[in-house]
Amino acid sequence: MTIPYDNGYISDYLIHWTGKNGDDKGAEILSIIASECQLLLSYNILHIFDIHHNVHERMVCFTDVPLYHSQQHCQRYGRFGIAFHKLKLMNVGVQPVFYASHACKRDMNVIYKFLADQATNTTIDSRLFDALNRHFYLIQRLSDGKADSKDTFYYEREWRIGEQMLVPPDKLDRPNAKYQYQQEGYPYHTGRLAEKDGGKFFDFKIEMNEYVAFLIAPRDWQDKILNPHQFPLYTYEDLINDTHK
Repeated sequence: MTIPYDNGYISDYLIHWTGKNGDDKGAEILSIIASECQLLLSYNILHIFDIHHNVHERMVCFTDVPLYHSQQHCQRYGRFGIAFHKLKLMNVGVQPVFYASHACKRDMNVIYKFLADQATNTTIDSRLFDALNRHFYLIQRLSDGKADSKDTFYYEREWRIGEQMLVPPDKLDRPNAKYQYQQEGYPYHTGRLAEKDGGKFFDFKIEMNEYVAFLIAPRDWQDKILNPHQFPLYTYEDLINDTHK
């Protein structure tokens, strides 16, 4: 197989990495994702700028850090990945995170308080509130500490899709579904939501051959990855420059 080309500046792929809790767990999770073609929406507690202002939202996260430069990222999040075609995921609402610096703290807190108040007593048009709420989970602090530190959130180059951007199958599969779910406040472009065993997932089974570019796993773990759909499987060591600092 030809190794995927990445120009080292802007990646054509969005990658969901796993394995931060160890290689065994990483291989297990990647096998489940590759088999079921679903990504679990996990609750993230998004601290805006202090412990009093935070947002609890279900979402799944990706990065577009170029593969060759992903070593530092993978040290934190794991060496097992599933790469998606970026443009395809953009078409269902996956978006880059909006990083806000400490200079924006007051503005971010004002926005947070407004939306929190509207959630309990909506006084604006419901579609406006839904649109604002749908995109607020894309806000992330630039960094926890100094803005020029080497481990700022900004360097994660994060993209997200949340539950608000996904439509349940019972709405997607109706006659004239796109017109109907738009009337219910969903975006024009949207992905499919799945629910199973109390969890919620971004379901890409129908579009898997269109969305998924390849899988990534370390060389010693290749034969432990379940891959029933036969997605291209590349070796971590061949893609990531582990000596790059």
